[in-house]
Amino acid sequence: MAKKKQGKSERIKPSEAEVGSSAKAGAEGGETTPGEPAAPRLRAPMRMGSALGICASGWLIPGASHVALGRWGRGLIFAAALLTMFGLGLGMQGRLYDVTSEQPLHMFAFIADAGIGLPYLVAQRMGWGLGVLSSPNYDYGSTYLWVAGLLNYLIVLDAFDISQGRKP
Repeated sequence: MAKKKQGKSERIKPSEAEVGSSAKAGAEGGETTPGEPAAPRLRAPMRMGSALGICASGWLIPGASHVALGRWGRGLIFAAALLTMFGLGLGMQGRLYDVTSEQPLHMFAFIADAGIGLPYLVAQRMGWGLGVLSSPNYDYGSTYLWVAGLLNYLIVLDAFDISQGRKP
């Protein structure tokens, strides 16, 4: 069974005036022509205090900032992914770093670990994340903990951009 190819003569090319007017209508939120993707709708920028409050909630509880912005699916996926990474890092005997003056470069690891927010504080309080250096998974576990915190910082920045109307 052979498919019939559409020749160049059968295609209809819109004039430049039609293309310009349909693109302008799409950008303004008006009607678009069939087959043309609709322009994403941006939200109106929030007040800075509200946006920073939402970002703080997203830092404390991973995914909460997106949930607060009405992006339930995205927020729950982020929360599940970050908490899974954090749990795996603890399960692999990774180390949660704290602020110490003995090793100044550990400050970077602390900043990365603290990025996960409340789970970091709970794990520190419960005595988890001490790290077993002799464990074969120690390095992997520590890296999972760092990456979970650093990803949460990026997710908070994403929520800030959404709250300011910079991203759909």
